[in-house]
Amino acid sequence: MRPLQHAHRVTGKIANLTITFGSQTVISDVSMNLYKNRVHVLTGPSGSGKTTFLRAINRLNDCFADCYTQGKIELTIDGNLEAVHTLKSQQLPTLRQKVGMVFQHPQLLPGTIADNILLPLKVVSGMTGKVAQNKLSTALSQTTLWDEVKDRLDKPAQSLSGGQQQRLCLARTLALEPEILLLDEPTASLDPKTTEQIESLISELAQHYTIVMVSHSAQQTQKLADYIYYFEQGRVVNNSL
Repeated sequence: MRPLQHAHRVTGKIANLTITFGSQTVISDVSMNLYKNRVHVLTGPSGSGKTTFLRAINRLNDCFADCYTQGKIELTIDGNLEAVHTLKSQQLPTLRQKVGMVFQHPQLLPGTIADNILLPLKVVSGMTGKVAQNKLSTALSQTTLWDEVKDRLDKPAQSLSGGQQQRLCLARTLALEPEILLLDEPTASLDPKTTEQIESLISELAQHYTIVMVSHSAQQTQKLADYIYYFEQGRVVNNSL
C-alpha cells in the first residue's frame, strides 16, 4: 500500500446502496467514500457482490431488466457533484464517458488497433482527423503501448497479446478523458510478467485518476490499494487504509 501523506479529497459518496436482481439481494446496504487520485480495491470471495457494486458506480447494472437499485451514489464530475442515482437514461452515456470501465476480459471492437480508439472518439466526442490521431497516440503512450503498436495500427486488434489487448481497452477508455476508472480484475487472465506491467501502470494512472478496482489477489491488493474494502455476501465486512 502507498503511504498516506495527508487527508484526501472526497470525490464520491455511496450511501446505503442495496441492489437486487429479481428476488435476490446482491448488494446490501453498502456505504463508502471515494477519494481523488487514490486506488480503492474491492476484494473478497467470488459472488460477494464486488463487480455488481463496481458496475453500479456508472449505472451499468441498468442494462439488466430485473435489477433494482436503492441508495445514493454521488460523484464529483467536472467539479460538480452529480447525483448519479437520479440521472435519466439519456444522461448515462456522458456519465460512462467520465466514469470509464475496463472489464475483466478485453472487450475489443471489431477492426484494427487504431479503430478501437478512433471509432469511440468519433462516436462519443465527434473527434476526427489530426485531433483524434493525437489523442490516439497520447492514450497509447499512457498505457505504454505506443512503441509496441505504432507500426501496425492498421492490423486487427485481435492480433495483440492478452496483455496488449487489455492495455488497448484501457487506452480506449483514457482517450475519452474520464475522471474515474473502474477496473474489474484487470489482470485476472494475464501471466505474472504482464500482470506486473499492468500493476505498475495502475500505480502511474492513480496520479491522474480516481481508481476503483476489483482484485482477488491479496498480494496485488496490498501492493496497489490506498483503501481496501472486503466484501462478503453483499456487504462490506471490513475496510482498511
